[in-house]
Amino acid sequence: MTHRPLGNSPRFRRGAFAAAGALALGMLAACANPNFIGLQDFGTVNGNVVDQNGKPISQALVSITGSNSAGVYTQSNGSFTLVNIAVGEQTLSVSAAGYTSNNSTTVIVLKNQNVTAGNIVLTSTVAGH
Repeated sequence: MTHRPLGNSPRFRRGAFAAAGALALGMLAACANPNFIGLQDFGTVNGNVVDQNGKPISQALVSITGSNSAGVYTQSNGSFTLVNIAVGEQTLSVSAAGYTSNNSTTVIVLKNQNVTAGNIVLTSTVAGH
């Protein structure tokens, strides 16, 4: 009777490849599932940046305080949308040349929800505006 080590057995190799393939397919399927690895733990925040008279401020930078995200610039109508924001209490940081912020804006981001921050008011630092 000839003995071969178990690792050289054709049956063992096929079984190992089948197991590895099944594991890889399972991982791929899990990654495609939006409920895997916390992908569902994000939401969207939108709002508007305006001056003290309600006039939209374009090109204001809106970001999440303490985040590594670069943020977004407001559109010509003052609107902004931040996507893939972590669920929980988040503080928005807003800056624009020639303006100062009157207060900090805090929002509660909900899983897979669009949260509105409303109007964020900046005050002009230019005299007469």
